[in-house]
Amino acid sequence: MKKPTPFDFLLDYLPATVVIKPAIGMYYIYFEGKIVLIFRKVNKNPQHNGIWIASKREDHAGLKAEIPAVTDFEFGKDEAFEPNWLQLKDGHEDFEEAAIALCELVTRRDKRIGKETKKAALLTNYRINS
Repeated sequence: MKKPTPFDFLLDYLPATVVIKPAIGMYYIYFEGKIVLIFRKVNKNPQHNGIWIASKREDHAGLKAEIPAVTDFEFGKDEAFEPNWLQLKDGHEDFEEAAIALCELVTRRDKRIGKETKKAALLTNYRINS
């Protein structure tokens, strides 16, 4: 039996044209040629569960000011991660409200959210300039 997408209530707040691709407990959300969000809910490393937001470093402060529940990733000293991601932890007291606000930003095509990739372009039938 297929596992349901975590936080599936949020699909009501995203455009109908998003593409969702599962990958080992994570669900990649693509929209208009970009990876925009990742929904994650797994037992291993639960501190990383929640919503990952694809964003450029220069946009982090603005997104965190607008949605205070959004934070930088907190990794251990031996963990490396691309710094272009923010996180909304699933245990945050304002998780639902903040998650809906993030989805609304995606729906409004907020330029601060999303990263163009070749895979995203293929999945959503958009071209990116390479």
